[in-house]
Amino acid sequence: MDPAIGREGKHLYEFGAFRLDPAERVLVRDGERVSLAPKAFDTLFILIQHSGHALTKDELIKTLWPDSFVEENNLTQQISQLRRALGERTDGQTYIETVPKLGYRFIPNVREVVNGVDEGELVLSRHTRTRIVVREEEEEEQEQEESERPSQQTAAAGASQAFIRLTSQAITAPRTLAAPATVSRRLKLLFTSVALLAAIPAGLLSYRALRPTHATVVPPAALVAPRHSVLVLGFKNLSGRASDDWLSAALSEMLTTELRAGGQLRIVPGEEGQRIKSDLGLPGQQSLARSTLTQIRNRVGADIVVSGSYVEVGREPKTQIRLDLQLQDVSTDETVFSTAVSGTSEELFSLVSRSGAQLRSKLGVPTLSDLEGAQDQAAMPSTPEVARFYSQGLSRLRLFDAPAAQKLLAKAVSLDPKFALGHSALASAWSALGYDEKAKSEARRALDLSLNLSQQENLLLAGQYSELARSWEQAVAAYQSLFDLFPDNADYGLRLAGAQTSAGKGKDALATLEKLRKLPPPANQDARIDLAQAEAADSLGDFKQELSYSERSIQNGTALGERLLVARGWTKESWAMRRLGQTHEAIADLLEARKIFSEAGDLQGVGSALRLIGGSLSEQGNYVQAEKSYEEAISIFRRIGDHRALAMSINGLGIAHYESGDLRGARALDEQYLEIEREVGSRINTAGALGNIANVEDGMGNLAEARRLNEESLKIFLKVGDQRALGTALGNLASVLYEQGDLEAGKARINEALAIKRKIGYQRGIAYDLSAQSEILEAQGNLGAARQSQEQALSIREQIGEEHNAAISRLRLAALDLDDQKPADAERIATGAAQQFAREKSAVDEAAAEELIARGDLAQGKIPEAQAALSRARTLAKDSPNLPLNFEMIETSARIRTGKTPVSASASASAQKDLESALALAHKCGYLEYEYKLRRALAELELRTGTASKGRSMMQSLIRDANKTGFALIASDAALKVHADRGR
Repeated sequence: MDPAIGREGKHLYEFGAFRLDPAERVLVRDGERVSLAPKAFDTLFILIQHSGHALTKDELIKTLWPDSFVEENNLTQQISQLRRALGERTDGQTYIETVPKLGYRFIPNVREVVNGVDEGELVLSRHTRTRIVVREEEEEEQEQEESERPSQQTAAAGASQAFIRLTSQAITAPRTLAAPATVSRRLKLLFTSVALLAAIPAGLLSYRALRPTHATVVPPAALVAPRHSVLVLGFKNLSGRASDDWLSAALSEMLTTELRAGGQLRIVPGEEGQRIKSDLGLPGQQSLARSTLTQIRNRVGADIVVSGSYVEVGREPKTQIRLDLQLQDVSTDETVFSTAVSGTSEELFSLVSRSGAQLRSKLGVPTLSDLEGAQDQAAMPSTPEVARFYSQGLSRLRLFDAPAAQKLLAKAVSLDPKFALGHSALASAWSALGYDEKAKSEARRALDLSLNLSQQENLLLAGQYSELARSWEQAVAAYQSLFDLFPDNADYGLRLAGAQTSAGKGKDALATLEKLRKLPPPANQDARIDLAQAEAADSLGDFKQELSYSERSIQNGTALGERLLVARGWTKESWAMRRLGQTHEAIADLLEARKIFSEAGDLQGVGSALRLIGGSLSEQGNYVQAEKSYEEAISIFRRIGDHRALAMSINGLGIAHYESGDLRGARALDEQYLEIEREVGSRINTAGALGNIANVEDGMGNLAEARRLNEESLKIFLKVGDQRALGTALGNLASVLYEQGDLEAGKARINEALAIKRKIGYQRGIAYDLSAQSEILEAQGNLGAARQSQEQALSIREQIGEEHNAAISRLRLAALDLDDQKPADAERIATGAAQQFAREKSAVDEAAAEELIARGDLAQGKIPEAQAALSRARTLAKDSPNLPLNFEMIETSARIRTGKTPVSASASASAQKDLESALALAHKCGYLEYEYKLRRALAELELRTGTASKGRSMMQSLIRDANKTGFALIASDAALKVHADRGR
């Protein structure tokens, strides 16, 4: 036993779900450790010892800070920390009561346990004072303190070296406040053993100064203290002069950077503060009401809000800036500290530094070391003029005005080319405008300049550059290091999850987001977590789960008043709805999102909603309204200069033209899309544009050009490294190879695509490739394997709720039933698919189903029914450029016309003419499978109505060619027809 503990043994104190162990300096709630800073722990223990009795503020201050003069705000701060740690306002329980004009009282009943034996409720009526034995220790010199502190290594030169250094070195955890040698820069006081409090006679209060040779050893787990979460809300311009407005943003941004230095405080990002001011309608940053502070706490988890005002006084050249700051404790709405600092405009950085030092002191955070101070200075703009352009640029960027932001930030870095954070912000502006290469160049420059910055800033810049360079593994590594370093920072966890999703690691992203769900409230209720989960689910093709997460983001965002996050939630939900075939509901969601974006003045959001509405209308077959919606979006994006969104809208309009049958119009729009993406330097979107043009060429029957464009697109995706896009490109190329008759090459590409999509867990893509694989296996005559692949595709599509594509898989299974001589089953299944497509207004797919129904009826000898089904198919597909469907309808029509015996000469002649014309077109375009199918139909017609020997010769030639190229199904069917003819 530690001799310092004293007489009876180990004392524990219990109240509610909590147990306090003074000897080990541990507070536990329901078996889980609650982190407390040392002074907060001491405060709690004193309050527990006097449970039920009011202690004056003076008594507490003299007990906690003997031989030192401290202000009352220091005690207020400790009480605030305790209330947060105990969960007041979260669970509705009050633990510490404020006694007006006196002090504080600990309310819960406390039970004392000695060596595991319950001593009953602690009786404290006789404990009017508690004797506390303390020791003091002079702090060692600052140089010694710095030598003991883990240092951050620096690389000699090179951004890549900086990134390697940061991802390979040991990461230092944020410093705690417990070690006696580093608590302050003056005198240290610490308890020899707080457990002595229970053993000391009542009525005696004395202080004993002892100088130990070693500091008390505290278990490492007890050293971990929760970081303050600070929101720098901004400063009001009291002069009223518009020319001074820029200082508000500049002071806020610089103070945020100052307080983030060293990592002892969790700082709410500036964009979050901007959104709060917008949503809550805060015109000026004066003292905030309790209701406003509560909303801030619930939304961003801030427990301290920094606000205030500034004014320029005097005349040039002696103009002074007076900055008034105040700290408000969110949990109590008390102003725990206020101060005023003054200086000239040239002393702006000194003014911010002095303010930051005072705020750190009042928050109980150690002042910056020399190294940290140098890193903080390196993160600042070099002159007030640079600060002005930088802060104004950031403000415009956060208000969705990327063109104005880009111009302002470009001025900032032209004045200060070595300003790393300026280059980083400029990279964000270029990225928002869609200029990927310019964004990547600026981000690279920022990373090159980051060697003198803190580890936290360096990792942020490394992550940004890696994202813009699409080096997803490195982005994941950077953000993983950040999140490991600061696991209480939800923003870093969200960055990590986003990078994991982009890297094709959707499951890893969901695991990261589950860690964020385990953070204390309100951080674990952040609607951004729901949106990130929806993105990860979408990347995995799990649209039902995406819908669920999206719905939750709307609920959480609404509860917290997060208007723009709610709008993003509606947008995300609409995407899941579209994937699940619920386009009407998707449009309703997007209209809600558009309304919110419009009210918030977010034109980019309005345009994006219009673009997505266009996509939904296009899927409904309402191409006229879709084109109007796209045109409106295009007009907005041209006006605000958002090239990326403009390109995406033009792309969507091109798809609408393609689906409506206007291939020439689609080709022209796709060329515009390609031109913009090449201009802004987006390789991945350039590859996507090439793929779209390839689809148009495919639809126009130019298979060779479609193949060339797909291969060019594939090369770009291989260089970029986007696995999901690469898998999609491989699948598209496989389809063209199959249409050209290169079955083995098509199968190989499909297998490559499947391997990629299975690796990243992209369920929707897996289903597409399994369906395509089934068609190739069917053509090769392997009907069992073809059915197995198509059934797997159907299972996935049903599981993720893709009703439309599930109907496509059923239609393909109906075709396999026809191959297996089960025409009745084929007709029944195809009829169900046709009904599904009719509900969706998917005319071309409904036409394909009706054509298959016609073949099923024909195989059963139901000629009138077959004619009716084919007539419906032709009506539905009259404007479709889909050549394969037209080939199928021509072949089926010829069979219907010649299905009756005897076959009339006119019917035979017209059927032959149509088949020969279609065969010539199929040969010209390179559709080998349809060449074989049409040759088979002509040979069969010759067998029935012409010269049998000629017909058999035509069949034998077809069998040789089909077997040679691997089309075993057609070859075997042709062989059966020859055998049947010989038997007649």
